[in-house]
Amino acid sequence: MSAESHKAKGNAYFSKKDYDSAVREYSEAIAQNPMNVVYFTNRALCYLRLKKYDKVISDCENAINIDTNSVKGHYMLGQALTEKADFDSAISHLQTAYDLAIKDKVTFSGEIIQALLSARKRKWEFEDQRRRKNETEFLKYIKGLINAEREKQLQKVNQNKNSIGSTISKLVNLHPTEIQDKLDQINKLYDERLSQIEQVFAQSEENLGSKEVPDYFLDKISFNIMHDPVITPSGITYERAHLKEHFKKIGHFDPLSRLECRETDLYPNLALKEAIEDYLSKNGWAADY
Repeated sequence: MSAESHKAKGNAYFSKKDYDSAVREYSEAIAQNPMNVVYFTNRALCYLRLKKYDKVISDCENAINIDTNSVKGHYMLGQALTEKADFDSAISHLQTAYDLAIKDKVTFSGEIIQALLSARKRKWEFEDQRRRKNETEFLKYIKGLINAEREKQLQKVNQNKNSIGSTISKLVNLHPTEIQDKLDQINKLYDERLSQIEQVFAQSEENLGSKEVPDYFLDKISFNIMHDPVITPSGITYERAHLKEHFKKIGHFDPLSRLECRETDLYPNLALKEAIEDYLSKNGWAADY
């Protein structure tokens, strides 16, 4: 049986969601022709469905070694690396996949954008979780210092209370109620300090909380935050991939102004793209808003 016949059988198994059998057939095809990119990316997709991410990475790297411009190779490699929490590499490969998809007019560029935004969000969530953990530990450390200083001051008062007759102590002749007042004052002072430091950390968390994404960051077709904003001759900005899909399915006109518009009429909205990039770097939760 030829390599292409094994591929055809693999495709049939894949359509039935029998991914293990599909893997077996694609592996036979690879054994016969190890320089065919499609065999590797087809098998990688099966592994992706099976959540065998290390195998996805291996197959996609083989595909890219054969053809550095393999859109599917970079796309699935980015997805697998996202699952392995290697977010910087994932984002790099997904961006490469998107750039190649736009250049080669690949139809699933919108899906690549979603994977890219998802990877960015997961990176932000990972870093945010680490930041919160560090802040919690730092807050615990600061509170420990404050309480240690409180105990030091309380001990001084108690030592003075027990050293009646000492000429050094200023509290020797204090009445017991006055001593208790001094202890209460110390506790009040350090309670206030603890409250203040907790308020500072609470305000920091509040400032990092979810906010509404500015409307002008959202695509007019999908209402998702834009990754590659482009301007039509009507002066309206859309997500490039979604606008291309509109051209393909509905027609070559601006969705809002209804004026004729083609892909060659579009030009990048670089200022908006930069603003969105800056916004997402500080508000990663909004990446797949």
